[in-house]
Amino acid sequence: MIRVGLTGGIAAGKSTVAARLAYDGAKVVDYDRLTHQVLGPGGAGVDPVLDRFGRDCADAEGGVDRSVLAAKVFGGSGKDQARHDLDAIVHPLVYDLAGQVEEPWLHRPLVVVHDVPLLAEVGDSIPFAFDHVIAVEAPDELRIARMVNGRHMTRAEAVARIGSQTSQETRRHMADLIVDGSEPIEQMFEFIDRVYVRLRSEEDRYR
Repeated sequence: MIRVGLTGGIAAGKSTVAARLAYDGAKVVDYDRLTHQVLGPGGAGVDPVLDRFGRDCADAEGGVDRSVLAAKVFGGSGKDQARHDLDAIVHPLVYDLAGQVEEPWLHRPLVVVHDVPLLAEVGDSIPFAFDHVIAVEAPDELRIARMVNGRHMTRAEAVARIGSQTSQETRRHMADLIVDGSEPIEQMFEFIDRVYVRLRSEEDRYR
């Protein structure tokens, strides 16, 4: 098995890259989806998050309303401590689920991609070693436009989200493969397809 870490700035195109790798044949561990599971109805993170951030963060189904939570974590005073507290609750639970998802693929001839939005921020705590790291990057103004137009954020909210993440330079430094998320989709897919073929050939050599 080849284990790949996939990361990138918000709205840079990381989800598109993950979907293409899955189309090519990779197995993808989606950390956003696991976070939704942790914070959804019955999730192990619901009560600890509500205890820390307030019962007004609950949604009608018994999970966490992520928009309310995000406003508190990214927009309020003391946001650094709030972010630290949220990460301390959620990350260990997500890592545990990621291990469960990956377990059936261990020791098999597969490319397994861990789609981790904040890999640069959690690199010291994540309990997985990656053979390769792919970073998806795009200019900040393009990312802001995508968030405003596609996610219905205000410009200030989009800028705050970018500011809450580590810099592009840091992500580029930790990655050995960079995907340009501003490229035309066909050109991006051609590059990703070549990357996948390379990863599969590398996995074959390891067997």
